[in-house]
Amino acid sequence: MTANRMLSTPAAWSLLLVNVIIFAALNLSPGLADVFLLDPGRIMERPWSLFTVFFSHELLIHIALNMFLLLVFGTRLEKAADARVLFSVYVLCGFLGSLTIPAYASVIGYAGGPIAGASASAFGVAAACAALQPDAVVLKSKAKHWIVALFIVNALLTVQNPHVSVGGPAHAVGIAAGAVFGYALRKKSGGRTV
Repeated sequence: MTANRMLSTPAAWSLLLVNVIIFAALNLSPGLADVFLLDPGRIMERPWSLFTVFFSHELLIHIALNMFLLLVFGTRLEKAADARVLFSVYVLCGFLGSLTIPAYASVIGYAGGPIAGASASAFGVAAACAALQPDAVVLKSKAKHWIVALFIVNALLTVQNPHVSVGGPAHAVGIAAGAVFGYALRKKSGGRTV
């Protein structure tokens, strides 16, 4: 990765950096989990966690997958639109995803504790990019095919074990919100892909 490429997409790299710093902080000081993670049973006591959760990860595989999506699709979205759009999609999809977690957790009787992850944000960024540029080739497949695959895998994992994939509906909301955002951007540009 060249410095020039990093400079051309500063929002994507800034989001990645914030996620990595918080990941390191959570792993070095596990007590911070009470500050950053979303606990569905304590949302009224800790409303800020609806935002901090989508910058938080505890597992290496989780942050690696989400940051991979952010870099692959987020850098494309930032180049096609701008940094403001990328930040907006990331925050909007993360927040809407966060709002689904307390409701879904109560429906399934989730008692597994705090939740971490930026998946709703990362999936939303990928969906926005795919809606904006559906036929763009990303990793040897069209962007729109990647989003369909993400949605199907997420749905299967959620149905298979809802208590393990308690974030499944949040991921789906992130995908849907990102797709709507990207589609609106494409319509605004006169229907042509940017």
